[in-house]
Amino acid sequence: MLWAGAFVLAVLVPGPAAMAGSAAAAGGIAYYPNPILMALDIVVIVMLAGASLASVALIIDAAIHLRAAKIAPVETTRRLQGLIEARQFRELMDFTATDASFVSKALYAGVRRAHLGYAAMREGLENSATEQASNLFRRIEMLNVIGNIGPLIGLLGTVLGMIMAFYALHHAGGQARVTDLSAGIATALWHTFGGLAVAIPSLIAFGFFRTRLDKIVTRASLSADELLESLRPSERPPAAAGEANIPAERVENRHKEPVEP
Repeated sequence: MLWAGAFVLAVLVPGPAAMAGSAAAAGGIAYYPNPILMALDIVVIVMLAGASLASVALIIDAAIHLRAAKIAPVETTRRLQGLIEARQFRELMDFTATDASFVSKALYAGVRRAHLGYAAMREGLENSATEQASNLFRRIEMLNVIGNIGPLIGLLGTVLGMIMAFYALHHAGGQARVTDLSAGIATALWHTFGGLAVAIPSLIAFGFFRTRLDKIVTRASLSADELLESLRPSERPPAAAGEANIPAERVENRHKEPVEP
């Protein structure tokens, strides 16, 4: 918010009209840029201010919602583990169906396929975890977009400022003074500064939250996988080593053979 306020004030206060007034006060010919260029310049300022405010809003939203305590609370994981250990499967289904945490949603997608077998349960869990991770990463993707288009918007304002400067040079018949060119040059530089001021914090925040989110999602996925593994049905124990390779026919014939005295 401070970056946005400083940028808007810096661009609006020493604007071209103020430069033209100072030139007129100094005894020179007052120059007012083309109104079309001025309108485009205002559009660029609004775009940069909007991108800055959107970046601030996304950063606040990510700071509130993209936390381990919000996505995968430890208390929820412990409760799920306790329900599984107590073999309270009905309560487990009811809880995971209504809980909004990452682990509960992933586990519910698995346990509701219990009638299809363990392979189907694992597939459901993995699909749910992938979908949730994608939705979480989309919440910060706009920070990356703003960080990439911020310098481009600033470059657009830079080009407009240079057009204003050359327009002033043309208006003065090639004999423009520094005061005639200063408005356009200042506009170009301020727009460049504004684009970078929007992009740099956005990209830093995007990298920070992406790293944090990757850790949270990985841990939550592992927790859900471990809980589902504890629900895996136990397999039938293998036969004894001495009986595993003996066909049933040989066992029957062996008892029918006469025994020599």
